[in-house]
Amino acid sequence: MKSLTVPFIQLPLALTMLLYLPAHAQTVEVVGTGATFPAKVYVQWAADYAKKTGQPLTYKPAGSSAGVKGITERTVDFGATDVPLSQAELDKRGLFQFPTLVGGIVPFVNLPGIAAGELRLDAVTLARIWAGDITRWNDSAVRALNPGLTLPNLPIQRVVRSDGSGTTTVFVEYLRTAAPSQAAAIVPDGGRARWPGETIGADGSSKLVAAVKATPGAIGYASSDYSIRDNLSGVALLNRRGEYVQPTLPAFKAAIVAGALFKNQLEPTSLLNVDGVGVWPIVTATYVLVSREPESLERASRTLNFFYQSFLLGDRAVAGTGFAPLPIATQARIVRLLTTFKTPSGQTVPVMGASSGESMVAMQR
Repeated sequence: MKSLTVPFIQLPLALTMLLYLPAHAQTVEVVGTGATFPAKVYVQWAADYAKKTGQPLTYKPAGSSAGVKGITERTVDFGATDVPLSQAELDKRGLFQFPTLVGGIVPFVNLPGIAAGELRLDAVTLARIWAGDITRWNDSAVRALNPGLTLPNLPIQRVVRSDGSGTTTVFVEYLRTAAPSQAAAIVPDGGRARWPGETIGADGSSKLVAAVKATPGAIGYASSDYSIRDNLSGVALLNRRGEYVQPTLPAFKAAIVAGALFKNQLEPTSLLNVDGVGVWPIVTATYVLVSREPESLERASRTLNFFYQSFLLGDRAVAGTGFAPLPIATQARIVRLLTTFKTPSGQTVPVMGASSGESMVAMQR
């Protein structure tokens, strides 16, 4: 995989803006909250950051709605959301938004005798299942897509997020985009959804995964890191090129390329159901929200430095997580922007490093 060495060497402005970390600086615990979609990555980043710098950082996964609420009310140092805010909303709340990671959302099942990736579904059939139109796994529509499988005569149990979740928002948006007629009965509801018929609700991704695993015939949806770490039985999805694709890192990267994600700017770009070879059809970026004019210079410095250090590691920061890193040029643009923040009094918020020498060594690894 490519490193960030060349792009950052070519950006002296970003390098020269790094300041020394004062030896007398007090320990400040930075707190973030929000999206569960990238939670495992942020928690790992926080642990790595604390080990490297000695500065504690806590991330509390509570759903995208909680992330937006927390940073809007300034009860946390940063919020995280899978559903980007519009420029009008950012202006209203006094926030700045930048992307951090790209990952997939994976429908997965608990079907006895069916291995991970064996079950094939297209957008229309998947939408009919989630709309409650298809109620048993041996339905003729499912069998038509899986002629080589012996599908059990089990009722389909839909397990959904009961909390406000960006994962739910993105998943429902995919269904309504890729199969609008079949998914019309599924109504988005502010981070939740109104699902036709009876469903099993779960608060958070971990509980949703546990509920699916405990329920034969169940189907759920979760971010790609859960799919990898919990050995979930993900389905193969038909993409717009007519290919059945597995939820893998190359398939997420293919969506980034096909969707020209952040190619020329940082405005949110949809990666749902994009047309390209090898593309997983349910891919999304996830975002961080910070105050445009933070009141605490120290807390803002720690917050920005946390993300600076994470971007500095490039591909290594997300290796093995189930997520794809942002394009290198995008990471470089974000680093430049992280050096432009000022407090209400006009003080520049420093993106602090242990020392300029140590920063250069880290970039060259």
